Amino acid sequence: MVALGIFMLLFQVTLAQGPRENFKFAKFKFDNGDNREALKFLDLALSEDSLYESAYALRSEVHYQLGEYYNAILDINKIFKLENSSTTRMGDYYLARAKCFLALKDYDNTQLDIEKAFSLLSNNAECYYYRAKFFIATQDYADAITDLDVSIKINPKDASYFILRAETKIMYQKPIKNSDRYRAILADFNTAIALEPKNHETYLARSNFLNQMDEKEMAIKDYNTVIELSPKKEEAYSKRGVIKMNNYDYRSATLDFTRSILINPNEESNYRYRGLCYNNLNNYKEAIKDFSKSIDLLTVKIENSADKDLLKNTLAETYLLRGHCFNLMGSNAQSCRDFLMAYNLGVKKGLNYYRKYCGIY
Repeated sequence: MVALGIFMLLFQVTLAQGPRENFKFAKFKFDNGDNREALKFLDLALSEDSLYESAYALRSEVHYQLGEYYNAILDINKIFKLENSSTTRMGDYYLARAKCFLALKDYDNTQLDIEKAFSLLSNNAECYYYRAKFFIATQDYADAITDLDVSIKINPKDASYFILRAETKIMYQKPIKNSDRYRAILADFNTAIALEPKNHETYLARSNFLNQMDEKEMAIKDYNTVIELSPKKEEAYSKRGVIKMNNYDYRSATLDFTRSILINPNEESNYRYRGLCYNNLNNYKEAIKDFSKSIDLLTVKIENSADKDLLKNTLAETYLLRGHCFNLMGSNAQSCRDFLMAYNLGVKKGLNYYRKYCGIY
């Protein structure tokens, strides 16, 4: 009876909280990264007060963070039905909706909402930032860089602006190692890291650039830092593993690919790379297991992909790799089947290997 009484008391307290209290709980959950719980409290708040603008705004942001872009747009639309005055607040809502349209690749509506946001928001760094993202999505890199320059001028303390400008310059300017463009891009990454020294994503962005510029030792140092700050960042293990593999450090690379697989068992490239390492360590049995897993994952990926040609070429090359392992283990029939599969997928050297090793099959 005592337990039942406590439950009823808590239930009555919850009912008595009202929309404002539920909003406070939602904001607390949102600030702590618990978006699903935040959504529950916001639904309660709006069920009690269907005119609660701030609750719609926060629920829209929660939906956005969860990747539920259509629901986020619906909440912004409800706000516009409640009020559609020409205020700074309305400008923020147009920008919020533009972000959703951009995520959905609805570029016409993205552009319309960004223009409306600009008309209501004065000297707003986020407006320039998201218009830059729109320009990048539509491959207008020059205008994107111009907008990011303005974002940084307005707010030089936001690391994400420097990161995006650096990444846009990489795409647009095609920098060469040790050139002025290279140094300017590296300066942007360095500034972002100085602003957010505990953010693993800033180190990851710089390490990918250094890796691309063939600064392998510096890239590995950054990948090490990424892993220290975020031990479950699969990409850092995988890319560090590739550098080690290319430096013939197969045993250490194998450990990195294994860690990457434990974090994300559905990324086929990690099995293929680990298979290459096992192959170079003469461990053909384990190499065949990894190449087989890569083949299985690639086959599924091709079925669900619009860009099948590149994946088919990768699949064919993996059949060739497995075929060579079977051949070295004396499994001639299986190796010949793999060579033919590679040829049937469009790689001509598959037929060459079949003729060389499989004349009797």
